[in-house]
Amino acid sequence: MINYSGDLSVGLHSSKDKYLVVAIHQITEECGWRGIEKQFADMKQHVIYVKSDSPLEKIELKFNLLGNHLDVDFVGVTPKKGLLDKVFDFNVRVVRKTFEIDKYVTNDFKITNEQNLRNTVMVVIKELEDVVNKKPENVSEK
Repeated sequence: MINYSGDLSVGLHSSKDKYLVVAIHQITEECGWRGIEKQFADMKQHVIYVKSDSPLEKIELKFNLLGNHLDVDFVGVTPKKGLLDKVFDFNVRVVRKTFEIDKYVTNDFKITNEQNLRNTVMVVIKELEDVVNKKPENVSEK
């Protein structure tokens, strides 16, 4: 069960979005990812995670509050292998998910639809890791 005891004086939706951010953060850490850098502002949050046994170098979660929705960019970063990766960010994959705040946080600040939230976060992380593990298909030369 996800619990959060944060500041409730900021405003209803503002506080509810923070509950949702913390819930997503806790689920990410339960998947074995360790938060190493956190930046919080009024409308945007940014957290960087690492995991030693992952093919990804890191995952960045960028949270952006838009009205009653929380947009989350899950950014998977693979180790840079060549010059093109360093110049063009070919080693970065982004999956964006939008969460309706009222669907996941009640007015009395309890997380609802936790299993759905948990599944969504876990599937996105798996997607990002699978991109790294996917071997390039045979490409015929012309």
